[in-house]
Amino acid sequence: MKVLITGASGFIGQALTKQLRGRGDEVVHLVRRESDPDADVEEVRWDTSEPDSVDVDDLGRVDAVFNLAGAEVAKRWTKSYLELISSSRIVTTKTLVEICRRLAIPPNVLITTSGVAIYGDRGDEQLTESSARGEGILSDIAVPWEAATESASDFGVRTSTVRFGIVMSGDGGPLPVLAKPFRRGIGGRLGNGRQWTPWIHLDDAISALLFIAGEERLEGAVNVVSPGVVRNIELTRAIGDALGKPSFGWLPAVLARIVIGNYVQELAINSALVIPEKLMNAGFEFEHPDLRECLQNEFAKS
Repeated sequence: MKVLITGASGFIGQALTKQLRGRGDEVVHLVRRESDPDADVEEVRWDTSEPDSVDVDDLGRVDAVFNLAGAEVAKRWTKSYLELISSSRIVTTKTLVEICRRLAIPPNVLITTSGVAIYGDRGDEQLTESSARGEGILSDIAVPWEAATESASDFGVRTSTVRFGIVMSGDGGPLPVLAKPFRRGIGGRLGNGRQWTPWIHLDDAISALLFIAGEERLEGAVNVVSPGVVRNIELTRAIGDALGKPSFGWLPAVLARIVIGNYVQELAINSALVIPEKLMNAGFEFEHPDLRECLQNEFAKS
């Protein structure tokens, strides 16, 4: 395939690019800076708010588009930063849809990444793709963000919005950050520890993206999380055991919002028992469904 990727410099974008190139696909990155003619893959500069910034004739035929762009969420929220989180997703996605519209032959599929925070704080309720949205700032952003792709169906593009849990890898992303207090011997649960914490191994996350791209039955929201969802206290104990460190610490929710940042409530303290129903029904096979095995392998590499 010829694949177009936004947000390719990020944690998931780099892994996806590596996997695509490894299997022989042609990859093009849309970048906001000046394109680098010496880069390993083709780069095309774009303005995320201006569809005319890209010459669609130069892009040629594109088979699949992966939209991974968006400002970092795990950063202390101010009013201005929340506006950046929102615009870097909603405006960027609308621009990308318009670029797809202008291609001589529309791509077969447009996949945009979202997150399980759209479900809000739901306790022990089992959540599938058909569950209603929840309450919260990230949910308020995710709803119009996911809706921004809907018009692509008007010109024949299958669209899917991938709702990720915590993507686990020892090489980057959230896991090294989560491990820091444990390495210092002060790791432990957040809040009461009973909140459900959806997660997925990086390899399974990338495999799921490619599976969705090739599976025509999958469209709309798709939960990309492990079927082995755990509570926060199980996650923290597993991290401690994998590192050979204690996990008896405790950071109350109120203090966590002060020490870590106000974003921690929606990213780590809210409870979301998310089930990957669509992936399982479509026959996707998870390579790393067990959290403890996943962590043992990842920390062994670091």
